[in-house]
Amino acid sequence: MTPGRSRRAGPRAAPRAQRGKDAASYSGARTPRAPDYAQRLPRRHYPDGLLAGLAAGAFLVALALGAPACSRRSAPPSPAPAPASLAARVVSLAPNLTEIAFAVGAGERLVGVSDFSDYPPAALAIPRVGGVDVSAERIASLHPDLVLASGDGGSIRGAASALASSGVPVLAVSTTSLDEVLAAIRVVGARLGRAEAADELARRLDARRRAVAAKTAGARRPRAILLVWPDPPQAAGGRTFLDDVLSRAGADNLVGGRPGWPVLSSEWLATAPIEVVVVPDSPGNRPVFDRSFSTGPLSRGRVKAARIVRVDESVLTRPGPRVFDALESLAADLPR
Repeated sequence: MTPGRSRRAGPRAAPRAQRGKDAASYSGARTPRAPDYAQRLPRRHYPDGLLAGLAAGAFLVALALGAPACSRRSAPPSPAPAPASLAARVVSLAPNLTEIAFAVGAGERLVGVSDFSDYPPAALAIPRVGGVDVSAERIASLHPDLVLASGDGGSIRGAASALASSGVPVLAVSTTSLDEVLAAIRVVGARLGRAEAADELARRLDARRRAVAAKTAGARRPRAILLVWPDPPQAAGGRTFLDDVLSRAGADNLVGGRPGWPVLSSEWLATAPIEVVVVPDSPGNRPVFDRSFSTGPLSRGRVKAARIVRVDESVLTRPGPRVFDALESLAADLPR
């Protein structure tokens, strides 16, 4: 996400009492990982909901989803297969991939999803196949003809490898930057027979990204950090998809030169010229962040005086279509 480390790869999970359902949506570091952030965000200090993401997804996950797993220089998604390989029974191992399947109009193809897949609401009715530790046996029992998986590591990669070895097709997609999110939408859409809808969605999202770029061009860039967990404080560093989001929204990431998900020392937080602190917000993690800002490591020095910008956790930390909502929200809130 070393004493207290859980079985999950990447950053350490928060104590169970601190973890809420929403926190599991990070797909987001080494899962995005990243947890949910496509279950891809960091797991080391992030609660389950935040882990998705992703963890991320990673998320995540991920969320999870170290630095190599979340590098923007990772390989792009696999090329789209021929129409003959269109899938009818699909299992998604990350919340952001579930969201992509629904967004391109193929949600009815899903016969199994990760435990953290709670958006759109229709996803809640689909059978679960596990969270950070997915069950290959459970997946196989659903007789999928395609499994969608995060291209980054952790137990999800292990399950995907086991499935692939048994003959179940696995499509691993990487979503460690906004460019890769757009590419993943097109790849997944093509594999599910929704190439035209996926391409249209990707074009609309890219247009929104370019609009944000035009809006922020020439504007003063506040010095910011994006925390994924408050105690000990852990931030999105360079070559992560959240660094991409923060930078494109118009901020200078003060830890952008440190790859992965660095843990920030009290001395650094007390003296760094932090103007804005961006935090993922959910009912599950809000009390933990509030306590840290009130009496914990975020209550002293320069960081205490910084402006706090809160963004819905599942929107910010899942590298799927909704992360462009987070991009626009940040672009509007950062200059204030």
